[in-house]
Amino acid sequence: MAAGRVEYHDPFGGTLGFALASRTPGLIHVSGMTGFEPDMSVPEGIEAQMRLAYRNIQGILDHYSVTLVDTVEQVVFAVGDIPAALEAFNLVSREIFGDTPPPCTLVGVTALVDPRYKVEIKVTALDRAA
Repeated sequence: MAAGRVEYHDPFGGTLGFALASRTPGLIHVSGMTGFEPDMSVPEGIEAQMRLAYRNIQGILDHYSVTLVDTVEQVVFAVGDIPAALEAFNLVSREIFGDTPPPCTLVGVTALVDPRYKVEIKVTALDRAA
């Protein structure tokens, strides 16, 4: 990657109207990812949706040969019961990051782009290739 250049990644070929990630010198930014299955189905519970959102984020990070362990910051947007979202986040985050999770901001929101979604997660990861 040329110094100062931004590289975008859109595995959907423009059908969403935006890229799902960008790489800048040293960092990879993944747009908010929701918890959906490959067939676009969405589980009911926020914990299951969080696990899927992280799985989907890892799928985007794979493009850059980076893992979730390289996350330097995350923002979690949750709809509904925020104490339940925090409880689910604490459990799932520990599964993924162990005892040293990256900084996180948890934001309660009234809605996401699809009413089935209870959570959306955005991460910034270190680009070890930089």
